[in-house]
Amino acid sequence: MVSCQAIGKLTTSVPLRTQEGQTWMKTIAPVEQLLAKVFSMVSPKLHQAVVEVMLKVRWDDLQIGSQTWARDQIVETAWKWPGATPGISVISNRATMCHMDIKGHKEWYDLLVAAGTYEECWFRLPDLDLDLKYLPGTIVAFNGRFLRHEVVEWKGGDRVCYAHWVRPTLLRALSIDLPPWVTQSEYLDYFNN
Repeated sequence: MVSCQAIGKLTTSVPLRTQEGQTWMKTIAPVEQLLAKVFSMVSPKLHQAVVEVMLKVRWDDLQIGSQTWARDQIVETAWKWPGATPGISVISNRATMCHMDIKGHKEWYDLLVAAGTYEECWFRLPDLDLDLKYLPGTIVAFNGRFLRHEVVEWKGGDRVCYAHWVRPTLLRALSIDLPPWVTQSEYLDYFNN
């Protein structure tokens, strides 16, 4: 939803400025509500920082926008944004070569949501010598900056991955402290309450 440009101004992704983008946001809303709950369990402090990001964009008088996309339009989009994270990349019907997400943070999780009609696929984490069955409906939480990952092929239909991410540049631009690596005690606190 919100990206941080090098000059320090915040803006929304271009496709969200279209009617199709508005329809897409409505369509993904139910899944994103569930994913926000998963995210709050997987990384509570990062989830809280994302909530703070959205509150600041919606309510604070920030220096956001440009000549082509006014501040009011960005705030309106922020109110409609259903995402569990401020960023979602859609990967459709393509393999992903082995890579790390260099714009991520070394202590944060990314969330991948698999969707489609395909019948066989493996999500590979070569650094762990791990292949995970990756069928539609699968959610993977992992650190994409720290762990190399790939999907080499799939069989039996269309494949979509919704990659959810948070960029440290966004939190810094909004003067939000960067949450540290989640700890075992946080999980224990979460599940004991």
